[in-house]
Amino acid sequence: MMQSSLWGAVAAAPFRPLAVVVAVVVVLVALRRLAGGRLLDPLRRRLLFGVPWGTLLTMAGVLAVYWFVQGAWWYSRPLVTPFRTWSYFYPLGMLTGPFTHAGQGHITGNLMATLVYGTVVEYVWGHYPRERGTQTFSSLATNPFARILAVPAAMATVGVFTGVFAIGPVVGFSGVVFALAGFALVTRPFLFLGAFLANRIVDLVYTALRYPEPTVGGATRYITPWWADIAIQGHAIGLLAGVVVAGLLLRTRERRPRPTRVFFATLVFAIANGLWAVYLPVGGGRFTLYRWLGTGLVFLLALLLAAGARPLDGRFPRFEWHGPSIATIAIVVALGALCLASVPTNLVQIGPDDVPENGVEVRDYVVTYDEGVRDAYVGSVPTPFGVGEAQTNVTQSGVVVVNADREVWIAAVPKGRLSLNKRVPVIVGGVGWRETVYANRTGWSVLGNDTVYRVQLRREGGERRTAFTSPPSTADATIADRNVTIRPSEDGFRIAVTRANQTVGRGPVPANMTTSTIGGLTFDRNRTRLYAGENGTRVIVAEKRKPRN
Repeated sequence: MMQSSLWGAVAAAPFRPLAVVVAVVVVLVALRRLAGGRLLDPLRRRLLFGVPWGTLLTMAGVLAVYWFVQGAWWYSRPLVTPFRTWSYFYPLGMLTGPFTHAGQGHITGNLMATLVYGTVVEYVWGHYPRERGTQTFSSLATNPFARILAVPAAMATVGVFTGVFAIGPVVGFSGVVFALAGFALVTRPFLFLGAFLANRIVDLVYTALRYPEPTVGGATRYITPWWADIAIQGHAIGLLAGVVVAGLLLRTRERRPRPTRVFFATLVFAIANGLWAVYLPVGGGRFTLYRWLGTGLVFLLALLLAAGARPLDGRFPRFEWHGPSIATIAIVVALGALCLASVPTNLVQIGPDDVPENGVEVRDYVVTYDEGVRDAYVGSVPTPFGVGEAQTNVTQSGVVVVNADREVWIAAVPKGRLSLNKRVPVIVGGVGWRETVYANRTGWSVLGNDTVYRVQLRREGGERRTAFTSPPSTADATIADRNVTIRPSEDGFRIAVTRANQTVGRGPVPANMTTSTIGGLTFDRNRTRLYAGENGTRVIVAEKRKPRN
């Protein structure tokens, strides 16, 4: 018995993650010895104690927002909806969107990339003055602590910039991550490529620590195309903003990278991070990907950045404000065009007519379910130059969350996801409060025909309320010259028996393990199956699907 308990304790010990930690530490120590103990010397010459303090402070701030503002410290799911960049008429979202995240995987990926790319940027910036004869602490510009604090201040500024000029209700620090990458690949392209690979290594180590030995199998899930979840325009703005800042810094320094290195680094990064994924929503949860256009733009982008990084002794082009080159002008114009493109989408105003009448009210929110409804957010985007409203046929189906005060209109849970999972929580709230509304879909898969279902909504601790019922569906089987139709209703599901297009009986679907007679047919329910029979004939007419996690 004691031996069994001891073995259980050993098995429960986190020896697998510990093995990963030990392997990484041993390798780093050995690598340091191979390098003659000077592995971190370059960092110490540029950074205070060789540590990127500004990057770490930024990461701590973003993590604090996720934990305490979005509530991830106390709840398994963070509050996201009120912190998206909805509209210029909702400043809170514009200011908080770049620093909030949709989930643990989202923030983890952004923080790891911030650590890797931010370290390169801070190394290029440096905590100590580089000019000969300049003394440390002789001025604010030479004060290491001031230079450290300049890093999170710059990242926060870029974050607000990417949030203000992002298209649509985006969320996440990735705009700043791309700005860090843009700065790094222009100033130190080879060092950037090393950081790019290091980011993959850090991700592998983190995954090995978090999931050291998973056992997985096949699963049915509702997914959208991966590129449809990327704020491509926000990423491009961040990248170009970082390039412009890098150009201003290079203008004050003699050292310039080789254009071919910048071209290669840009191309690798842009392709690996999906900057070629130019797409548009076409409604109904579908998107059109313009891969041909995105591919051409990626190569053009790499060429522009390489040309913009041309050394000062070259004939063209260069980052010189007193004589900007064609490449420099093109980069600035591209950044300006991307920013201007966001203005119409950020002038959205959700009016009272866009708020559904049949829904669950949670303070200033309304949560409902509908299908084929006009997307009020997309439909409210004004056309350029203020000529009326954009006429669009984009429709959505699913759990819709609307808030006219916050300019919120979103299909928070698509129809396909709810039909698969059956029960999905929808979190709404604001600074300092949150509440969950649960959406439940119950239905019967009718033999040879469409599924019938109803969607109910329930506030936490409240009663269920039916928000939507599907059209009725008739089973393909004919029993004793009779047809069976199942119809959803407010209080459940009902059966209608017809013969020669005449209704001969109606009644509710019987409870589990019970039998009822409707229209001359005997209906019995055995758990998830509904049978209909007459004179010894027994046929499955519908089946209830179990929810998936």
